[in-house]
Amino acid sequence: MADFLPYGAQWIEDDDVAAVVECLRSDYLTTGPRVGEFERTVADAVGARHGIACSSGTAGLHAAAHVLDLAPDDEVVVPAVTFLATANCIHYCGARVVFCDVDPESGLMRPEDLERVLTARTRAVFPVHLTGRPVDLDRLASMACEAEVRIVEDAAHALGARLGEHRIGDGHHSVMSVFSFHPVKHVTTGEGGLVTTSDDELAHRLRRFVSHGMEREPAHLERESEGPWYYEQQELGFNYRLTDIQCALGLSQMAKLERFVTRRRQLAARYDDLLADVPHVRPVA
Repeated sequence: MADFLPYGAQWIEDDDVAAVVECLRSDYLTTGPRVGEFERTVADAVGARHGIACSSGTAGLHAAAHVLDLAPDDEVVVPAVTFLATANCIHYCGARVVFCDVDPESGLMRPEDLERVLTARTRAVFPVHLTGRPVDLDRLASMACEAEVRIVEDAAHALGARLGEHRIGDGHHSVMSVFSFHPVKHVTTGEGGLVTTSDDELAHRLRRFVSHGMEREPAHLERESEGPWYYEQQELGFNYRLTDIQCALGLSQMAKLERFVTRRRQLAARYDDLLADVPHVRPVA
């Protein structure tokens, strides 16, 4: 089995290694300047106002579900074909997962599939851009708006993807989008995730949740600050922070996003070509 095709393989080059080494020799290994720079870089790349880095795509999904203020009787729709984290994050928040059928050709959630499972208790929909192919967000967003349901995009596979004139993650169709930087994704931080949003209040709550529920900003404190060391725990959060070491790698990788996406498309086209004459095999629609 040593020569079997791997699930995925990261592309780490000399400049990536140099960026990590430079960080290791700096004053900050975590909660330092590279985190904010990485957040801004990814947000700018997709056209969102805010990027909130976290320790994994799963952490990002959990954070996104948390700030929706889901109640136990609330239902959240997720596609039946996805990684387990998409559904698990709803369970973490105590809400009910409703699985939605998908297109058998593409594995993507379709508007007609969503329509069949929407109820008065539906509060959110987490469509997945499976293998980086965007779902029909125009129609899904129209249905969600009519039903007063919020959309959170599971964009773990879709960094660099577009739907018409919009970049996946720009917030045009959804309140939040969640990206992953696991090694099998387009760019990697080792493990890591990031939530994009153009909603200022959601961004603030996401940042607080991924850092223990800790509040430091004077405008959001419940008591007057007693000094620069003062903070409040205003909710039960998690330590979902991403380190400067990881962000150093991510920044170096983000500079090559377009090249990496182009190469993946070339490889996909190569598979389609070589498998074209294989019986019972056809490209994904």
